[in-house]
Amino acid sequence: MTNRHRQNGDSGFYEPYIQYSRTLRAWLVAYGIGLPVLLASQDIIARAIIRAGTGKWITWIFLSGVIVQVIATFLYKYSQEYLYHEEIGADLKDTRRLAVAKWLSNTIWFEMAMDVISIALFVFGTFKVVAAVLSPA
Repeated sequence: MTNRHRQNGDSGFYEPYIQYSRTLRAWLVAYGIGLPVLLASQDIIARAIIRAGTGKWITWIFLSGVIVQVIATFLYKYSQEYLYHEEIGADLKDTRRLAVAKWLSNTIWFEMAMDVISIALFVFGTFKVVAAVLSPA
């Protein structure tokens, strides 16, 4: 997105995009870490999850959603670093890393897919928690 932004000068839309992107990623990571911690601290919920035998699954589901966001952040961080180095004149013209960085920077669907995967994992994890809590004892 940054590369296209600089070429087209679409500054009116870029800043809100950055704000929404940061906010969504922060909410996703907070939810993926915070909800399991909150649930584990509630005796009734923790006992229900243990009784249902889904504790490991739920833990991995939420952790996977967070990992997806960390990977996305990692990929976009280093892509932007390569684009920055190209901008300041580093000799990266024909490197594959720069080509990947440009592709990633200009590909909206990939970032959206990472967010949708995280959200889907969190919805599934939340469903597993609710199912464990609501199942008869």
